[in-house]
Amino acid sequence: VVLGHSSCGAIQATLEQMRRPVDLQSPNLRSIVERIRPGLVELVAGSPGDEDELLQQAVRANIRASVQQLRHGSRIIESLIDQEGLRVVGARYSLATGVVDYLEDTL
Repeated sequence: VVLGHSSCGAIQATLEQMRRPVDLQSPNLRSIVERIRPGLVELVAGSPGDEDELLQQAVRANIRASVQQLRHGSRIIESLIDQEGLRVVGARYSLATGVVDYLEDTL
């Protein structure tokens, strides 16, 4: 299970860095941002006006991207998926409620 969570600071930082000119981006956040950014580029380009909604969509997009990376980033995991029935799924944990919601499109 790839488990993301609401109000994720890494996602918030990535969204903030993506809006800044390159010369004003933090070099200290670069390694985190570069891992997360690819899954958020399209989302930010078509960004909803509501910042909270953007953050929640970005959390889900990052979960999906991580699921895909795990499913297709390792021959060993790919083999376990194909031959042994391993499942890699995504879910979102709500810090406010403690509820875990599985992302249907990753099941």
